[in-house]
Order: sequence, then structure tokens, then C-alpha cells
Amino acid sequence: AAFAKGMLELEGDLPPILVSLVHKEKDSQHMLDPSGHKDVKADLEKCKEKINANMQRDLDYDKMTKEERESLVGPERLLSLHRALKEVGNPRKTLIAIHSTIGQLVDQLDDMLGELLSGDEEVNEGGAGLKGKEGQEGALSGIKLYKGETLLELTERWKLLQNKLYDEETETFDLSRVPDVHDNVRFDMLHNPHLGLTETLQKLYDLAKSMADCVVPQEYGITVQEKRDIGAKMCHTLLEKINYDLTIARTDNQVDMRYLINMDYSADLPINSMGRRVRSRLYFTSESHLHSMLNVLRFESTKENSVPSPLSERGRKILANASELCYLTQVVIRLFEDTQKPSEDPKRFRVEILFSPGATATPRHMAELYREKDAARFDTEKLQKISIEGLTCTQVEEFFEQAIRDGKTSEDADESSKGTDVSDAEKETKKKKKAKRRYRKLG
Repeated sequence: AAFAKGMLELEGDLPPILVSLVHKEKDSQHMLDPSGHKDVKADLEKCKEKINANMQRDLDYDKMTKEERESLVGPERLLSLHRALKEVGNPRKTLIAIHSTIGQLVDQLDDMLGELLSGDEEVNEGGAGLKGKEGQEGALSGIKLYKGETLLELTERWKLLQNKLYDEETETFDLSRVPDVHDNVRFDMLHNPHLGLTETLQKLYDLAKSMADCVVPQEYGITVQEKRDIGAKMCHTLLEKINYDLTIARTDNQVDMRYLINMDYSADLPINSMGRRVRSRLYFTSESHLHSMLNVLRFESTKENSVPSPLSERGRKILANASELCYLTQVVIRLFEDTQKPSEDPKRFRVEILFSPGATATPRHMAELYREKDAARFDTEKLQKISIEGLTCTQVEEFFEQAIRDGKTSEDADESSKGTDVSDAEKETKKKKKAKRRYRKLG
């Protein structure tokens, strides 16, 4: 509800109507959170175990065979993963460098704390805190940290990450902490640049970024088959919702809420067809679901009589080259109707799928000390069409329906087995009615 309020730029307390529109039933949760799916959770844990085993091997990229590289990051067609592995060079040496750089950062933060507690520090006029390095205008004390975090809390945050990343007794790294390191270093570069630690943070960011680009996409499957299977399971509910909305959008269904443009403002709008109905759906989901849904779109099922992917070869290369799904990553599905074609003609409804990996600015571009001077902070990658030419809505629906069938888990099977002994036709009718009720609420 708070997110909806912010997006709509509403002032004051949360309006009761927004609270009433937020649903927390299981189907809604599964559109965002995979943790409730036992089968998905088990698959994700297996991927993490493989990543932990593969990505801390002491191997130099230049000396690896093709088979060794593919065992670490999957087949060669996963271009961004192989590019990231090349930047990493030697996985274990890079992990050691990350851990060592975090240690340097913690030592620097401890020194700052020591100066604050000793009372011998050189203080800025007005008591704003410790003076930074020459040319740094900000203060070093916890007073100036983002969202009220103290310097002690920041130091403890990094110490915890340092301890969680590496186990000295077993001499092993926990690769699931690499994304945490990446997120934390981005956060401090963005919001705490006045600490005078930019050099250390930049070094840590470069190391963590390349390693995270290797690790994060593999958390949702290492082989192509794993990516497809996990994607279909994780996005099962989301795909059902999108597929349902596509069906509604191309039919004159009276249960659908349809809005027309306010003609009072027609003179101010550069729109040719003022009287047409435009149905729009916005889905705000997590990075994990974006990775999974894109894996579903780019890798078709291996089962017999599988439906081909709706993506073009160029579209697949665009996705293969996307190293990170950043803030404002978008997948846009556009449905067009050619009213000149008969209603039974599949080509009457045409679909385009577009993709952008989101924001392009680095933490240095966005740091609070410099962001006002850098207009590039607003930049995002432009949307690019990734679907095949002449893609029909029927083809997309058939592809989604197969992915939905492939993504059924044991939980879905258990639910479908409950209830009285009724015919298959009755079960299907009840299922459709239930889906309509559910998606009307979610829509």
C-alpha cells in the first residue's frame, strides 16, 4: 500500500482504499516471493551448492579449457557470464581479494572510530564531525551517515559481511554473500561518499561487481535446462496472470475494467486515435522473478512438440549480453489489433516484446557528492525489441501455457487433487472461475 501511495504521489496518511486493494494470499505472494514454493526452494539450494563448489576453484581463465569454463558458468552462448568470468580471471584469487579489501575497509573504519573516541580528532567548525581528506567537504562522524546509521553500525555491518563471506576453519567462501557485498558497497558509494573511503570502495566495487555478474544469474539455474525449469516453477503464478491479462486484452470481456482518455484534454495530447480503448497492466516484481521470466522466454521447453520461443536470435543475444538487471529493468509486452483482419485470423492480434536492463549509471555517477553535476544519472538503457517479427498473440499464449504446465510443482498437484470426485470438465470450469476471481482482485 505504501508503494502504491508513493507511485501515485499521494499525500498524507495511507488512504483506506489502497490498503483494501492489497492482497496477501498465497497466489499473490508467489508472484513475488519464491520462498513459499518448496520445490523451487530446493532447486535454488542445489544451484547455490554448485556455485559454492565451482566458483571458488583456483583456476586461471587463460588456462581453462572450454569444458572447464562451461562447468563454471554454463554454455558459451551465455555471453555475459563468460565475459564476467574473463574479468574475474581466477575465481578463488578474486574472492581472496574481495575478503582482503573488506578487511582494509574495516581497518579504516576502526581507525575512524578510534579517532572519534580518543577526543584527539581534528573537528570541523560547528561540530559536524571529523575532517575528511583534503578536498572532502563532508564530515566523518556518524551524524552524517545516510538514514541515521552511525559509524559504529556501519563498521559492524561490514565486519559481519567479512565474517560471513569466509570461514577460516574450513578455508571456504560462502558465494551467497557475494551479492550482499555488491549491494553494500554500492550503497556506501552512493550514500556515504563523504567518508573519504572512495578509493577502497571503488576497488571493492570493481571486484564484487565482476564476481556478482558471475554468481547472480546462476542462482536461478546453471545449465540451460535448469534455468528453464526453475524459471517455469518460480514464475508460474506470474505467467498465469500475464497470460490471463493477454486473453482479457484481446477479447471484449465485460468483466474487464476499461478506461477511455478524458476528451477534455484531447487538444493537449499528441494521440491520433482518441476513442480507442487502451488496457494497461503494470507488474512490479523482484530481480529473481525477472531473471526467471527472461530465462523462460529465451529457452523453450525440451519436451516433445514444444512451442518455439517468441524471441528472435537478435533478442536472445541482447539478453545473453545483459550482465545485470539493474534498477528500472523493464520487460514490455505490447498487444496490437488490426481491425481490418477477420476476428478468426490469428494475425489480427500482434505482439511485441521489448526489454531494457534498466539504469546505466554507476555508483560513482550517482554518489551524493557528484550527482547534481552529472545528468547521466537519469539514463537507462533504451528499450529494444527482442521478439520475432509477426509474433501473434496466439503464439505467445501457447508458449506461456506450455511454460505454466511445465512449471507445475508438487504443491500444485496436491491442491488439484483435493476436493470431491468430479469430472475433468467440471474441474476445468471451476479452475477457470477461480482464476478469474483471483486475477480480477490482483489485476
